[in-house]
Amino acid sequence: MHFGGDFMILLFTPNNTASLNIAEKLIERHGFEKTGEKEWERGGNRLIETGAPTILDVPTGFDTDLILVLSTHRSRGGKKMLTAHFPGNWDEAKFGGEPRTLNTAYASRLKTMIRELENANTLDWPVYIEADHHGPTCKAPIMFVEIGSTGEEWKNQEAGRIVAQAVSEFLKKNETYEAVLGVGGGHYSREFTKLVLESSLAVGHIAPKYAIEGIAEDTFRQAVQKTVEPVKKVLILKKETNSSQKKKIAGLAERFGLETGLV
Repeated sequence: MHFGGDFMILLFTPNNTASLNIAEKLIERHGFEKTGEKEWERGGNRLIETGAPTILDVPTGFDTDLILVLSTHRSRGGKKMLTAHFPGNWDEAKFGGEPRTLNTAYASRLKTMIRELENANTLDWPVYIEADHHGPTCKAPIMFVEIGSTGEEWKNQEAGRIVAQAVSEFLKKNETYEAVLGVGGGHYSREFTKLVLESSLAVGHIAPKYAIEGIAEDTFRQAVQKTVEPVKKVLILKKETNSSQKKKIAGLAERFGLETGLV
């Protein structure tokens, strides 16, 4: 039986500790049956082991509704957290992918994933949406779900169980929500995470405050056009942007026929 409406490819690599941790829990607990040497399947959704040396090198040439990459999250601060985000580069490509190129965002799916992570979370770790960052660049919609942020967390069995539980429930859902473009704030988007959890809105691409200066008209166009759902509004974090940044984004929004809101 296929539950969720969309057909998805889940990717992991044994060369990434959290990736393997999550995949093992999906296979052990959530009904994924082996269909090939390095492939498992449940309800039309395929879990594929790749030989990628790093999580940013996973293959992406799939014709599918969504690629979901099971991954570590790294941060200098080493804080414990569970995250999800779309890969893509607002400006230069420091960590893979093409420069000034966004992927296709599936906003409703990100909302569902964040909700399921929050529902499954038995650890005292925050759940965050991150702003778009890093590669790879691909044609299909793609999203990362991650355990952060050090080796201790990546191998944490309860964290692996939580993310696997969230992914399992996520695969059963197919709700569609109104999607908006988010602008402002830091790399960890606490405000947009709260919005997604507490409102009926879904957030697609997120441009953090530090990326606004480098946003070109073409990149903004991508943020609007490369979202599965229609995007008719951009939400700017009023306390997390300055006046010139607000003016720039409002001007771009007007050029593309979007409403602008402050939150």
